[in-house]
Amino acid sequence: MLVQDNRRWGQSFSLRLELTSTIKRGETASLAFQLGTPDHLELDFDRPVTIQRGAEWVPLEGGLEIVPGSALDFSTVLHRHPAIGASDRIIARADGQFADQHDPSTALRFYGVNLCFSAQYLSHAEADQLGDRLTRLGYNAVRIHHYEDGLTLGRPGFAFDPEALDRLDYLLAGLGKRGIYITTDLFVSRTIHGSDLGLAEGLPINFKILVPVYPAAFENWKAFTRALLEHRNAYNMRRYGDDPTLAWLSMINEGNFENYYGDILRLPGWSAAFAHWLQERYADRSALQSAWGIELTAGEDAAQGSIALPKDCNDGSRRSRDMLQFLSITEHEMFTRMAGFIRKDLGCAALLTNTNAWTNRLTGQLARCDYDYVDDHFYVDHPAFLEHPWQLPSRSSNANPLSHGALGGSSSCFVRLWDKPFTITEYDYCAPGSYRGMGGLLTGALAALQGWAGIWHFAYSHAEQAEFGIARMDYFNLASDPLSQAADRAALALFVRGDLHPAVHRVALTMKGVELDEPASANPHLAPSWDDLAWTTGMGSLVVRGPKPAPAFDLTFAVARSGTPEPGAVDPYAHGSDAVLDALRGAGIAPAISGPPAERTLRSDTGELAIDTAAGTLVIDTPRTAGGYAEGGGAIQARRAGVAISALSTGATVFVIALDDQPIARSRHLLVTHLTDVQNSGMRFAESARRTLLDWGGLPYLAAAGTAHVEITLDQPGTLAVWGLTTTGKRTAEVPAEVLAGRLAFQADVACPSGARLLYEIAPR
Repeated sequence: MLVQDNRRWGQSFSLRLELTSTIKRGETASLAFQLGTPDHLELDFDRPVTIQRGAEWVPLEGGLEIVPGSALDFSTVLHRHPAIGASDRIIARADGQFADQHDPSTALRFYGVNLCFSAQYLSHAEADQLGDRLTRLGYNAVRIHHYEDGLTLGRPGFAFDPEALDRLDYLLAGLGKRGIYITTDLFVSRTIHGSDLGLAEGLPINFKILVPVYPAAFENWKAFTRALLEHRNAYNMRRYGDDPTLAWLSMINEGNFENYYGDILRLPGWSAAFAHWLQERYADRSALQSAWGIELTAGEDAAQGSIALPKDCNDGSRRSRDMLQFLSITEHEMFTRMAGFIRKDLGCAALLTNTNAWTNRLTGQLARCDYDYVDDHFYVDHPAFLEHPWQLPSRSSNANPLSHGALGGSSSCFVRLWDKPFTITEYDYCAPGSYRGMGGLLTGALAALQGWAGIWHFAYSHAEQAEFGIARMDYFNLASDPLSQAADRAALALFVRGDLHPAVHRVALTMKGVELDEPASANPHLAPSWDDLAWTTGMGSLVVRGPKPAPAFDLTFAVARSGTPEPGAVDPYAHGSDAVLDALRGAGIAPAISGPPAERTLRSDTGELAIDTAAGTLVIDTPRTAGGYAEGGGAIQARRAGVAISALSTGATVFVIALDDQPIARSRHLLVTHLTDVQNSGMRFAESARRTLLDWGGLPYLAAAGTAHVEITLDQPGTLAVWGLTTTGKRTAEVPAEVLAGRLAFQADVACPSGARLLYEIAPR
């Protein structure tokens, strides 16, 4: 029996009881034990939970079309690009921002959604309807994703299906007319057979890692890319490769090689390529022996192609270090060939990137230096599947991210290179996680604080049917999740409108080419252990190359060659957050951080963001957007903005957005959002913590009942009224409100006679 004291990691204690013998089908066994404590002990048996309508869960009416001119119509709240002309090319600035080439001095930020599978193959009427809806929702960018099989319908070669191509043409042209820019990947999930590439039977058909080392796979990628980018859109008469609407291209979605290292071990092409690289790196076997020592066995010789790949790239061996370096250089060479093909052969000027998910090593920054912009993905509460991929049962942590280091994009901050625009083309706080209502606030605030350039929420929809009819909630889709869609209002205001200011200070992990050619033997994962400090000030990486002077930073942590930092220097990978905090404070940065990591208070150097990890509380305090998250019984005090939320009966995200051009205190039009939780009717979980999902249930949506007292300091509170809103922005009934010493006060209550209510509008009568 293992007895484990979990208090080392959190505030819990557990016993793990395990039989050491095998129990056969039909047999029974028993375990007997006693528990005793000096204090009172209660034993509680957890049981499955089903979400059902009642006092705790209130039916919520869903809706897809935003009422024009309503408080949820963000088409006039945010600056929008007009129709995209033939020369309105997006460019990458050296300060890490995007801009229109006609106005390079004005930085542009993009916030959009992903469309997957049939969600982008729509009738013309549906495409227009969706384009208008996305405009009212406030989005100015879309990612076309998982589109290839729908476009080719399994046709041989790269002959596109005429109907699917017509639908895609019309959608892209229509989005361009609405000022909505497009990104996509040149390989996502296109069906490819081994026979197409001349592969021997039994080898893994993982196209993402075949492209760099199998010539037939690279030619296949080129052929599809040529067919796509040379196609001329029938509705704007622009070749895809010339259309500025298609502003960004990733070579291969989530193609970081180490993600698929198990398949790499099974592919002889990788072994041959590694051996060839070792021949170029080391003069002869003797030089390799000198570098690897006893790791090089008697039967191994690069010249004979008999070098074994390391089984584990995390073991710190010289073999593994060379393998990781080889992977980085292979990515660099592959991207260089791809970019050359797109630029020279196809004449396409779209901005290019790659390696956007999962495994990020220090050496990977060398390849990113060649990209036009840097991209990454992150998820909170992404499902893990317990039996079969993408089938129930699934499991997620369903824990307050604020109490767990403010999970989210903080680790992505270090993937970012300071001298290139940075984007997140996939992020989500996934359902059925009950904290996803704070996802918009957290992501919008972090992106604004860090000065990122673009974000794409994953996903709007995976299916055409769910875009034009109310569907039950699932893991990702915004169209089927009123909670996440409402949370996006905060991200748009904080990030796109710029309500939260960029960090005052900038911190860089700096590295020279030599550090990346001969990295520390451990070749660490890029995000350091103290990545939660990215919630306090600007964080990123910078590769210093050549005589060009590096940008100025308030503090740098230099990554040392072979892991030997200069005397007195803080090694960002060897030292923990205490040493880094001392260095930050020494530079005058983030002095308000206090407490150990498990109980830390994090405050941005702008004074507009605060996270109390012990209480699990978030406060956003900007002039035009203010609010946050607190658990039941807690409070949210955005004092500078004059927003106070108290007496929360249950955990909730509550925020106020000024919809006009005034700060909250002088605004005459405000949106108030009170987000508890939303689930499907009949959803079933294995335990009360709702971590293991057993059944998705169905419609109608159910919102968790909850109340909160809202007070907003306003110049003329007596002239304003409060209305409840549906999820489409339609006013329902006026909500009782009172004026208290210059403050407009009202009770937000999810449960009301007409059904659940999450949204409120404040405006003159």
